[in-house]
Amino acid sequence: MSSRAPRKHEHPRSAPTRLAAFAGVRGCLPLRSDAPARTEAIGRAIGGLVPRGAVISLEGGLGVGKTLLAKGICSGLGVREEVLSPSFILAEEYRGEMPVIHFDLYRLERLDEVSDIGLFDAVDGRNVVIVEWGDRLPDGVLALDVEIVMTITGPEERKIVIAAGNEFCVKLEETLR
Repeated sequence: MSSRAPRKHEHPRSAPTRLAAFAGVRGCLPLRSDAPARTEAIGRAIGGLVPRGAVISLEGGLGVGKTLLAKGICSGLGVREEVLSPSFILAEEYRGEMPVIHFDLYRLERLDEVSDIGLFDAVDGRNVVIVEWGDRLPDGVLALDVEIVMTITGPEERKIVIAAGNEFCVKLEETLR
């Protein structure tokens, strides 16, 4: 996958605005991780800030650490059980401070398959939805609140670019200091 900046998504008029923290101008926060523990810590910080109803897309090539970041996000949301890649089961639900539903779209090729695994139904304002390989969805199909693009830059180093509401990006940057 190329090292591109996250796409700017417009929320469809028909979709209700879920999260004030993501409204308004979108910001872009570039981060670097030098170790798996740091990637997971970035995820925990994200999980500590996202409110109920958030939709998070994790994008990047195989082995970049999307599931590790998802594990951190879940930890930040109070999930205590082990978080695994849902590559073969396609979706996994966890209980923390709020329900977290973790999807993996890698093996899916058609939009009806995405619908069949319940992704669109999960976006109901009650859950935090994490979508690995969210960039496989056609633009505009799903309103993304946080879009994270990960790139391998070294054996354990990662570039992590986060696009979200500017206020969220500022809070995340402050949390990670």
